[in-house]
Parts: sequence; C-alpha cells; structure tokens
Amino acid sequence: MSAIGKYLPHGEPMILLDELIECLEENVHATVTLTDERPFCEHGRIPSYVALEYMAQSIAAWNGYRAYERQEEPKIGFLLGSRRLTLNVPSFLVGETLDIYGKCHYNDGEMAAFECRIEKNRECIAEATLNVYQPKDITQFNNET
Repeated sequence: MSAIGKYLPHGEPMILLDELIECLEENVHATVTLTDERPFCEHGRIPSYVALEYMAQSIAAWNGYRAYERQEEPKIGFLLGSRRLTLNVPSFLVGETLDIYGKCHYNDGEMAAFECRIEKNRECIAEATLNVYQPKDITQFNNET
C-alpha cells in the first residue's frame, strides 16, 4: 500500500513501523523490518514489550488512513490500556520482518477497542486487546492558561 509515516501523527525517530499493507473498514495490516538502527534496539534485539507500541501505531495508521481519505491530517490519539497481552518471545531479532494485524471490535468515534496480533513467518508471537481514545477536541487536554 504505502509508507506508513504520512498516516501517523508521530515524527522520526518514533515512527516504528515501515509500511501500511492493508487498511479496510475494520482491519489493518502493517509491517516492520527490524534493523540495528531501530529505537529500542540493543545488541541486535528489541524487547518484545515494544509489541504494544507496534500494535498501537498500527491502530493509529488505520485511523490516520481514514483521515487521509477525508483530506485531513492524522490526529493524536491515546493508548488507554491493554488486556490479555501475551508475548510469546522475549525479544525480536534484527533482520526479522513482523506483520502487525488489528481488527476493530468497537468504535464510537472517540473510544475504540482492537484485537491485535503480531506474526513472524505466520506464527503469532504477540497478541493483545488495545483500548484507544481519540478526542474530537484535543484542546481540552491543553494545560496552558
């Protein structure tokens, strides 16, 4: 499909994913190929808990793609939490390509819940349910007086 950066409200170096493969009404598929230059990489490994951010960025790209279709900029959202996070490996290795999938199970326009998984060579190595929030008016979170 395309490079993922234009669908995310993030800036470098915190764009952790490479490509948006598929973005459907309720599903998203993104990928990342791990290199030594990636954030969080030490000694050729990235801790598997970074999977949570990979999943969250996939969801953000799904939402950013929707904004892009409406000719709007991607908006900031918040990861509220996760349920049933399962990490089947202690770390990801440089050279691996990970496929990140998400399926939206609930979305009221601000709050949403996604079932997510990460696969390596079609084997599930991480999964979780993520709860996210994107306020219609982000200025309500501005603490400036």
